[in-house]
Amino acid sequence: MLHQQQEDFVPASQSPIWHLVRTYYRQMGIKAWHDSAVPNYITTNPFIASRYAKIVQGFFADFSRSGKSYPSEDPFYIIELGAGAGRFGYGFLKHFFSDLEMSIRDNRKFVYVMTDICKANIDFWKHHPQLQAFIRQGVLDFAYLDVMSPETIELLISGRTLVAGAIKTPLAVIANYILDSLPHDLFEIRNGTLRARLIKCRMDPDADHIADLVHRTKIDYRVGDCAKDYYQNRNWNAVLNEYQKSENTLNFAIPVGGLTAIEKLSSLTTGPMFMLASDFGDSDLTSIRSLPKRKIARNGCYTARVNFHAISRYLDRVGGRFFSPGHLKSSLETVGLVMNIRRKKLKHLSHAFQTHIRDFGPDEFFMMKKIIGRNIDGLEFEQMIGALRMSCWDAKIFSGFAWALKANLDTLDPWQKKTAVQTLRNVDDMYFRCDNTADPAIVIIDLLLTMGDATAARALLRKNSVFLRQSEGGRRIVNRVRALAN
Repeated sequence: MLHQQQEDFVPASQSPIWHLVRTYYRQMGIKAWHDSAVPNYITTNPFIASRYAKIVQGFFADFSRSGKSYPSEDPFYIIELGAGAGRFGYGFLKHFFSDLEMSIRDNRKFVYVMTDICKANIDFWKHHPQLQAFIRQGVLDFAYLDVMSPETIELLISGRTLVAGAIKTPLAVIANYILDSLPHDLFEIRNGTLRARLIKCRMDPDADHIADLVHRTKIDYRVGDCAKDYYQNRNWNAVLNEYQKSENTLNFAIPVGGLTAIEKLSSLTTGPMFMLASDFGDSDLTSIRSLPKRKIARNGCYTARVNFHAISRYLDRVGGRFFSPGHLKSSLETVGLVMNIRRKKLKHLSHAFQTHIRDFGPDEFFMMKKIIGRNIDGLEFEQMIGALRMSCWDAKIFSGFAWALKANLDTLDPWQKKTAVQTLRNVDDMYFRCDNTADPAIVIIDLLLTMGDATAARALLRKNSVFLRQSEGGRRIVNRVRALAN
């Protein structure tokens, strides 16, 4: 039986619910992403990875070309928080370190650091066949990182220790579905009076597995008084007081865990720090005004809707810069924030964020995916290929098209067949094998054989044999290709 902890009503950020969240991810490891136990597709698909790569490149361009010299031996670090199964990280690496991107970049060294609070996840990445090439190139490192802990960050490949001020170069941070899982405080304003929404957890004493404990835990709410200086951090208090002075009625949260993470990560570098984050949340006060009383939600595990507006107000106080979509979104809010910029004009970053988030970003892609999914039956071959190209060769979209592609193979002319073969290779190349979903290579090899391209099928089989042998369907396709060779 798991250790249980009951409590009285406390400020939400001090509740053991957040310890339960961290325990869940530590114990579940890669299994947290199996069967979509924790929803993650919208922040791990190849499209969002490609957009992020462009935006991060824009950030580095602003500072690598600023005239300021950085130590030549120090790389520009990109730290991914809570890399989980590794699917986003793999997609980012494929785009950011592609031959085309490297050909137009200066000689500055970049290192991508995948981090997590689950050491089993880190061990999984270190030995994953699809990541070995990046490790050998010296562009990928790993670290255990809990942003709520004062522990130093030890890079496992290079052996370097990251402490406050250790990095002398610009630092980029990626935080997808992270800020919502860190501690929040909940508040409400009624008739100009600020009150805290306190919470109390009721945990099931009979739960003997972390997933059961998460699903059986209940949360009660009560309103309590707020001290004038609620936080020890004067900037956080200033944001809180700003809401009270400007709003007569409001339900909102303060993402204290997110603010703590921002302060900790920005302290690692003597240069600028840029964080790119996607989460369920709100950047505009107009949207927050329509929200009901704030609660802790259970979405796989416990989360809270992120008040990005509060983060933007904090950045204004500390001389930072905040980027937001600036328009209505269906679900996902993607924001950027920069610390330690002084008076630097962020021309490249501003252009990249405008192009890859505001004009057409991850949220718009997710809406388009839904529209495409409802109309698969009526799509022509060229439209299916176009959708896959738009998605940056997403395997999930491919899986919806696979049967329709197979039905069209007999009608394809040579140019269309050549396009189909290259498309299938691209889908396979962008797919990161990290969960128990069916490997798309099984279907891809079947389609190649149906088109009569046994050479391409054998090449894909050799590339993925270590993975295909792990499932019954994979072993069947292996035997089918070998039978053709005989």
